Amino acid sequence: MVLGKQGMRLEAWKFAVYLIVPIGASIAFNNPLVQKVCADYFQFLKYPANPNTNLKEEFEELLKKRELEREQRKQYTDQVRKLQESAQKSRKGRESQELSSSSSSTSRKKWFGLF
Repeated sequence: MVLGKQGMRLEAWKFAVYLIVPIGASIAFNNPLVQKVCADYFQFLKYPANPNTNLKEEFEELLKKRELEREQRKQYTDQVRKLQESAQKSRKGRESQELSSSSSSTSRKKWFGLF
């Protein structure tokens, strides 16, 4: 803490800033044009495009979209399931083919001489 005249000047300066900042802000932003620009820029209030819209039609449209999304999701899961099944079949076919080829040929090179 600063004592003496310098301390008093510091406290007076802090008090002046404490008072000037809110007063200056209220003077600067009290202009209606500035308030309109700020409200438009930051969009504090968002109103619907048309307050007299038919909510039943919008609700039906949302239901149709949701049903379409469900159908698309179901088709996608069916496609993924078919792809997985075909991958499993090809994997099993490859494994059985490898087993039959390895059992028929006994002159296979050993891997690093261990097996």
